[in-house]
Amino acid sequence: MILFLFLICSFAGQPAPSYAEDGPSLTDGEKIYQRYCAPCHGDKGDGNGFNAKTLDPRPANHTDAVFMSKRTDGELVDAVSGGGRAIGKASIMPPWGNTLDKSQITSLVRHLRKLCRCKEE
Repeated sequence: MILFLFLICSFAGQPAPSYAEDGPSLTDGEKIYQRYCAPCHGDKGDGNGFNAKTLDPRPANHTDAVFMSKRTDGELVDAVSGGGRAIGKASIMPPWGNTLDKSQITSLVRHLRKLCRCKEE
């Protein structure tokens, strides 16, 4: 738990990497996911990041197409922007809305859809 809190604190004050101005890309979303999401959700998005074993509830499995298909892109944006508490989930998931801009969050949502191989409903 201490490691998890250290990681959150160390990333929270740093600006997100800046990306090309020609709009959100899937590659950008992958980079953002690896930096901000993978410590808990895992490199592959399966919910088995190195912090996952210390978290209750466990991080979401972004590779679960059934679970992810029930979430709209808007709900995913809300979860990333406002954190777990904003969507009635784990309050330990931090809000990234002050760290990531709209384009970066859109890129991240595109990457989440790639991980689950599902489409927004």
